[in-house]
Amino acid sequence: MTAAGERCIAITVASALYGLPVDEVQEVIGIRPLTRVFHAPDVIAGVTNLRGDVLPVLDLGLLLGGAPRIEGATDARIVVVRERAGAQRRAGFCVAELRGLRDFPASGLGAVPATLTEPARSYVSGIIPTSPPCAVLSVTAVLDSPAIVPFATRDATR
Repeated sequence: MTAAGERCIAITVASALYGLPVDEVQEVIGIRPLTRVFHAPDVIAGVTNLRGDVLPVLDLGLLLGGAPRIEGATDARIVVVRERAGAQRRAGFCVAELRGLRDFPASGLGAVPATLTEPARSYVSGIIPTSPPCAVLSVTAVLDSPAIVPFATRDATR
């Protein structure tokens, strides 16, 4: 459960609403050219240069068991995330669009519903139940995914 008073950035991924805790979002950048990584799983959309550092970029739709990112989507963005504690890994998440800020309820997050896809369930911390419901992602859980671990980079500013 997450403490009261926290916020997340609501995002659309594969037509579903998800949230990323604000304190784990480094910045949001526009879609830019990505270089595919030879032998990388499909969930690794590629890598890009972010101020001189190589940033792995994930196709969050595929990772969550949905549709892949749409090339040329006008509202698409890359959300650069980093862990708030521990190894300080970071990565970019391809998202279809940004949907504003959402506050976590004072009572905490709701239970993860069984209706989520099995891949998504393993990355979701809980649900903001107020309409429209929003599944809050755990950045650490995403970066701990076996497909991602070799590619998540350490924050160069630390």
